[in-house]
Amino acid sequence: MPRNAEDTRARIIQAAERLFAERGVDAVSLREINREAGQRNATALQYHFTDRQGLIRSILMKHDVMVDESRNQLLDEMEKKGQQSLYHFAAALVLPAAKKLADRDGGRAYLRVVAQLVSGYRPGVDPVEQIATSESLNRWRVSVAPEMSSIAVTPLHSRFTATRIMFVELARRAESPRRKDDRLFTSHLIDLVTALLGAPVSDRTRVLLKERQKGLNEVFVSRG
Repeated sequence: MPRNAEDTRARIIQAAERLFAERGVDAVSLREINREAGQRNATALQYHFTDRQGLIRSILMKHDVMVDESRNQLLDEMEKKGQQSLYHFAAALVLPAAKKLADRDGGRAYLRVVAQLVSGYRPGVDPVEQIATSESLNRWRVSVAPEMSSIAVTPLHSRFTATRIMFVELARRAESPRRKDDRLFTSHLIDLVTALLGAPVSDRTRVLLKERQKGLNEVFVSRG
């Protein structure tokens, strides 16, 4: 790709991640993004990204490469040291994403965008699904499962809940003024994620799960 084309893509991504973070991914028009990026050609954004979903994917990909690499390194270290506790798995989930708080090339905007996506906006691009296709997060999901209650893994999907809450909390931090030190915040977030992954399943929840499954089985039999 020609250098000027790469620069154009970068400027559009920078404008989009900032505007999406500040105003919401569904509240900013592609025309506004194109104008904010300094593009006189009204079709520049569509040329490089096709549509809004292509632009969202590109924002995620810009940052996920670094996050993926960092998480794989942590998982490698855990395997070498035999660290299989929920705390270490929570750290492997949180720390790579938390590094984006210090990334001045749109890192904090990225966290705010992802939090919006996982909290309610449901475009053709599901960020959790896209992030979950990364090698490191798939590896994390498989590795942490044996340390959790089977019910928490499926059907309660606690790994998804932990991921979503992590991004919401990181976004809340990213919206506030920069701090000299995010270590205490990050450490507390790891503690919270550890608790989520290891949360006990109450008898009441188990009963309700059985009732739901019974109802689903009855529907399946009646349709059969």
